[in-house]
Amino acid sequence: MTAFIVALCLPNLLVAQSFFANGQCAIVLASKPSATLAIEEAKSRFRDKDVTIYRSKNGWYATTWSVLEISGSKQTLQRLKAAGEIPQDALCSRGRSYVSRVTTVRAQSASQTPVPFDLESSLLAPLNANLLTRAEKRFLQLALAFEGDYVGLLDGDWGKISNRAMRTFSAREFGSNALNLHMTALAARVFTLFERDGWAMMQNEPLGMSYLFPFKAFREGTVSSEFVNFEHQNSSLGISLSRGGQAQANALHRFTVSSHRGPTPVYSVRKSNYAVTSIFKADRSLLYVRSHFIRGAWSSVVVSAAARDIKIFRGVTSSIAQGTVRDLNYESNGYLNANIEATLAILAQDDNKLDKTPPYQHAELPPSSSERPKRDQRQSSKPKLLATGSGFVVGKDGTVLTNEHVTEGCTRLEIDGKVARVAASNTTFDLAVLTFESDVGQTVANFAPTPAGLNADITVVGFPLNSMLGGLNVTRGAISAQVGLRGDGTQMQISAPVQPGNSGGPVLDKTGSVVGVVVSRLRSRLLENDQLDVPQNVNFAIRAEIAKLFLYQNNVVPQIAPDSLPRLEPEDLARQASRYTKLISCFE
Repeated sequence: MTAFIVALCLPNLLVAQSFFANGQCAIVLASKPSATLAIEEAKSRFRDKDVTIYRSKNGWYATTWSVLEISGSKQTLQRLKAAGEIPQDALCSRGRSYVSRVTTVRAQSASQTPVPFDLESSLLAPLNANLLTRAEKRFLQLALAFEGDYVGLLDGDWGKISNRAMRTFSAREFGSNALNLHMTALAARVFTLFERDGWAMMQNEPLGMSYLFPFKAFREGTVSSEFVNFEHQNSSLGISLSRGGQAQANALHRFTVSSHRGPTPVYSVRKSNYAVTSIFKADRSLLYVRSHFIRGAWSSVVVSAAARDIKIFRGVTSSIAQGTVRDLNYESNGYLNANIEATLAILAQDDNKLDKTPPYQHAELPPSSSERPKRDQRQSSKPKLLATGSGFVVGKDGTVLTNEHVTEGCTRLEIDGKVARVAASNTTFDLAVLTFESDVGQTVANFAPTPAGLNADITVVGFPLNSMLGGLNVTRGAISAQVGLRGDGTQMQISAPVQPGNSGGPVLDKTGSVVGVVVSRLRSRLLENDQLDVPQNVNFAIRAEIAKLFLYQNNVVPQIAPDSLPRLEPEDLARQASRYTKLISCFE
């Protein structure tokens, strides 16, 4: 490898860094388990102070005020505590465990009325880019580039191009104008790609340029005399790097222009100190070259990809810049992160027209004769089976994802006949993570890297009516709507038949990748009472983006399928799903 390429290091999106100078510390007023709680406390309890909130490696959020010299910090803390200026448990931290600066909350005057962070209205409010920091805007621009909607630089300038890209994404994926909820969905998708491929900014000092690079999923390409070549393992993307004289740079751009074919014109920029060329080749593949004159020579980054990978191509090309560029990470700022926290805390509301399945199968279907309670059952020490549901493996250690309502009211849970426990749950989105002592080498379900489109073929797998059917059941259908009941953007409507016991089971696309989690079905009898037409196969699933975000927030990293997986034959898909779909039994 040529000398001008710096060593590649696996990036950690939550690496501790130094926020304070040597010999200094910041007064920590409080610590909260979420950014939302920290912001709310800052606006109420500490409303007379300008405070800064940092995220720590342990996931908690520290509210800090004033930076002190460590040499005199002890005396200063004692004086402030005695005067009632700071809590008695306040301390001075060097910030060594902090991984990101979340936000700064400014002090309010005595005449101002505290304005709490209104979670319930925030997520469904129209997206207001003025509330976002430049870092957040850069992150969302990257997310929109990965979706194929944004073509431009990741500069944090949110203008017409960024607004148009956001509107296009929201209209296509949610059928509405841009909301804060859509911003959190974009963040979840980018985080998924970051986790799978290790995308982060490569600060190539010898080259004098920065660009997005898949640190977890790359391999070295063919060695040449003029280029260092890398290939992305999960797509056709290629990245080539060179540094040389003006003649070499000119030849590279001339060759790129000569390779252009098709109706789309060549995109070309020529300046005295940089040049850009972007073209389509005859096979509709893409080629992009960006060159800068740096320290007496020309540095060039060349990106290529097949037409099917235009989204990832746009993400990488939009990131190329001269010099050192800050990394892309939504953890760095507050408003976006606060809305992500809110996504897991609110939004979904109980609806009396949703019949969440199971719970109790015997309420809709009597048990078989072999399962009917015996007369002496009350004296039996054996637990009573209340209901069954479905789930699927999301971790090789025996981690299973299901609905929260499947676990509701259970004093004992079993998976594969083994005792399971609830590791995390969220009633808002009706999701729960279970763990059990599984066999080594559990097959783990893959989540789709991108959402399934409207009318896409889907397959629902689970254990409906287990007391009667007694085995894995597979049904097929399509995505009928990209939103749930009354426009709920966290869910989607599916036409595949769903019965009691399907709850928590996976919704799979044509490649066998998870695009949703079965959650509910429309209760026909309620509509009959309202003298409305009785719908057929109106069922709902939690969108995979929400499920993945829930897993990330609970320290479970979902396994993401590679791009462009082949379509599975129906028999192969069912066979594969049977390895990770689990029967969950709820006992009294």
